Amino acid sequence: MAGCGYKYMLKFNPNISQEFYEGYLYFERDGKEVQNVAFVKVVGEHADVKAKEVFHRTRTAIDDVVLQPWTYLFSQQKDFSELPPDTELRKGIWSLCYDRFEHNLKDWTKLAKPKPKGIAYNDKLKLPIKTGDGRLNDFWRNAISKLISGVCRIHSNGLYHGKLRLRSNYVFIRECLKIINVEGSLDKLKSDDERCMEKKKDISDILWTLDQVFQSLGENKNSWLECHHFFEFVKDSKTLKLCYDDFVKKVVGHPFLLSADKRMNLFDDYECKRTDETINQHVNLVLASSEFDTFKSWNNAFLASTGTSTNVDNFMSGVYNYGKYSGDVEDLLRYLRNLKHHYHQHGLAAGSMVDVDRGVSKHFGGFLELLYKNIEV
Repeated sequence: MAGCGYKYMLKFNPNISQEFYEGYLYFERDGKEVQNVAFVKVVGEHADVKAKEVFHRTRTAIDDVVLQPWTYLFSQQKDFSELPPDTELRKGIWSLCYDRFEHNLKDWTKLAKPKPKGIAYNDKLKLPIKTGDGRLNDFWRNAISKLISGVCRIHSNGLYHGKLRLRSNYVFIRECLKIINVEGSLDKLKSDDERCMEKKKDISDILWTLDQVFQSLGENKNSWLECHHFFEFVKDSKTLKLCYDDFVKKVVGHPFLLSADKRMNLFDDYECKRTDETINQHVNLVLASSEFDTFKSWNNAFLASTGTSTNVDNFMSGVYNYGKYSGDVEDLLRYLRNLKHHYHQHGLAAGSMVDVDRGVSKHFGGFLELLYKNIEV
């Protein structure tokens, strides 16, 4: 059995209904301590078979987003008088042994939930989820993109996870969000349609889980414009039954998951498509649709709202005054494309590209997300 070269010790806390136990792993040959570890329980029927399968599949899924297990083992502590008579450890449990992680996502969410009387959980890396200017926290933006890309690489190796709706399958370790317990083999499925379905389900389950986590922490997507656009886009993409590769490409390319520079690059891309006579019909039809009615006569509202004399507003006004723009939606796209180009030429006085992106969201919030939704799907 895997683990025959190890000795181990685990801790038991009778006050906690645990999904994993902390402990230590030792080399059997010399008793030297190897690692602080966590023993993650394997539940369900045929736990012995499942433990072996999940261990080998997770070990095979060599990727930065996967926490690699050391071993799998069966533990039965029936002779310890300190254990309550009904504890599962007396009956015995199968578990997978991983490097010790700080929390799984399930436990972290409980800790991070808003508390009464103003008591707050101090995790400056991951909280708040939404920044003061309505952006997704950098940790989560990077973590989501890395998770999706990593799971896609797992798929390319013939595996799928299968249980990414369980928050206990996500763990925080060394300021990273990783996954554990890879369960599925694509080779075991009967058809390409089944394989495609399971792969898309993995990606959808990541996003569903994080949506639930964000909402449980008080970030209501219906009052957070960018977040709302993103999850609505994911839902629409699923109903269109895009192929797996297209679905992944559209999701990871959404503005919600992009850096400021890449968000601004999208305006450049779409303006190029609008002015390319061979492909511009679709973009022009999109801009003429009723969804963009709120951005008609955009220049009047813009000029009325740039009187604060901030560096960004001064820069944006300067670019506007340099060109000739009507209130047409097409000219808004052209203006935002020019804003990006002027910044790279002589916009450092405005601050960083992050500042420019914030200025665009302040004055034209939702415009980029509508463009992406209507042009990309």
